[in-house]
Amino acid sequence: MRRNLVVVTCLAAVAVAGCGGTDGDPGAAPGAPGSAAPPASAAPEAKTADPPMAFAAGAAVALPAGALSSNVAGHVTSTFLTLRDRTGYVVTPTALNAVDVLTGKEKWTVAVEREPGDPNNQRGPFVNTTGPRPPVVTDRLAVAAVPVVVPEKGTTPASIALSVVAADPDKGVKAWQADIKVSEDQYADAGNAVTQVVAVTDKAVIARYSRQDEEHVTVALDPASGKTLWERKDYDAGSVHGDILVGTDHNVAENSSMTQATAVDLATGQQKWVGAAKSSELTAIPADPALVVLTRTDYGSGDSSLLFLDPATGAEKLKLDGEKSFGSLPYGDCFYDQQSVLVCQSDGVLTGYDAKTAGKLWSLPDQAANRVAPGLTVVWHGALYGVTQGGQPIVLDAKTGKDLSVDNVGAAPVLVSKYAGITFDKQRNAPVAYPVEK
Repeated sequence: MRRNLVVVTCLAAVAVAGCGGTDGDPGAAPGAPGSAAPPASAAPEAKTADPPMAFAAGAAVALPAGALSSNVAGHVTSTFLTLRDRTGYVVTPTALNAVDVLTGKEKWTVAVEREPGDPNNQRGPFVNTTGPRPPVVTDRLAVAAVPVVVPEKGTTPASIALSVVAADPDKGVKAWQADIKVSEDQYADAGNAVTQVVAVTDKAVIARYSRQDEEHVTVALDPASGKTLWERKDYDAGSVHGDILVGTDHNVAENSSMTQATAVDLATGQQKWVGAAKSSELTAIPADPALVVLTRTDYGSGDSSLLFLDPATGAEKLKLDGEKSFGSLPYGDCFYDQQSVLVCQSDGVLTGYDAKTAGKLWSLPDQAANRVAPGLTVVWHGALYGVTQGGQPIVLDAKTGKDLSVDNVGAAPVLVSKYAGITFDKQRNAPVAYPVEK
């Protein structure tokens, strides 16, 4: 069976905070559309650190219930929030919202103007890792993507569309909404679909819609107007490298169950190169634009690997093998610190790589030094956040793998900025933000 592209939720192409995971009732409904942010003078004084070494565990701020989802153990399974400084941008099936994570107060909300295509995706009690991915936020735009239903009109039946909504990130003024039809099947639905804004650049907004083995559509939109620049079917956008977009191509003539990496021109959609052929699964890892990073599962053997490719040509620069057994899991989870380091966790081994050259920097466990690998939650600005084998939060140096902060760290966030760390609080049964302590 063909397997879908899975794309991690942080993007190297935009300047957002690292990723991994309301005032009063965290499930309270958002305020009126277009509501103004509180005046700057009302904002509390806040400690900052870049990167943070500890968080105020006793000062947790409840966030909207839809910001994160978790399993029964309290581990974050999906994030619907992008953290940028002290503002969290949350996508829901019906809106794009902004919240001050240090107060829990909503700053603004922008409504999606059509009926949601998958209205219950972010509701429990069962874990569902599909649905909308976190918004992409730049200095000019905050952009999110969700599935919507385009109602029937006369003899024209209803259809499912990918709706991309853009707003001013500070004021919450809606810039545009673009609805792109993704299925010709009048009986189609958006259940278990993945919708994602892959990148926002000066040339294009790239968004994708992927639903199991049914639809795979990538669209490029004009960032000023939302008008369609180009559209490609059977293609899942993955990562942007200057003027090059790399994604997973499901249209492989050799075998309809295979996938391959295909690069196209960002502005025109014109194909540039093809690589990583004969794959059953490809996962694009947002990292430094200097390298295309993919986790790959071989179609024939089932073996997994981590690939580093030249974005200009698709030539393979480095291949790291994972498990050697048929049907093995994908290579693992990789996180880019948005500066210079890529950290990957696979089969109990944690390894740091130079994000520009793919050179190995360090690895844990290290038996000679009597050191074990912590559980990784996020990497940001040279710091690796996670938990020890005893369940205690810890911070490591992402460039060297050495311990940076081991006492009273306060939290192991899945999202982090210089103002706060965000994760799921099992006791509160809600997403929370922990202000930076030091």
